[in-house]
Amino acid sequence: MRKTRQDYEKAGRLAEKFAVNYLRLKGYKILEQRYKTREGEIDIIARHKDCLVIVEVKQRQSRLDAHESITRAAEHRIDGAADIYISDNAFAQGLGVRFDAVFLIGASPLRWKVEHIIDAWRLE
Repeated sequence: MRKTRQDYEKAGRLAEKFAVNYLRLKGYKILEQRYKTREGEIDIIARHKDCLVIVEVKQRQSRLDAHESITRAAEHRIDGAADIYISDNAFAQGLGVRFDAVFLIGASPLRWKVEHIIDAWRLE
């Protein structure tokens, strides 16, 4: 059976919820989820210590697929959305900014292996 767009969106929301809970357990304060701008969407915006953390969440079958799923174009869109968030939120302007990735690897949520890449890419 072919997956529909709705199936992929539902799976994406589940992966993001999973990532939110994972990050909370690690001491992150979740500020926004699915933050949308004209530049693009940020899956999760969190604060960890004195750092604003912009998080991209990807669920894939394999580790290689997960790592290849964040393209340079996606990084630029997320960077642009982060710039908008920072300019619209005065508190964020005094914080360091970091871009993380949370990969959920495996076919089923019951078997997902979590890989959290801190500082996955840099703002240019």
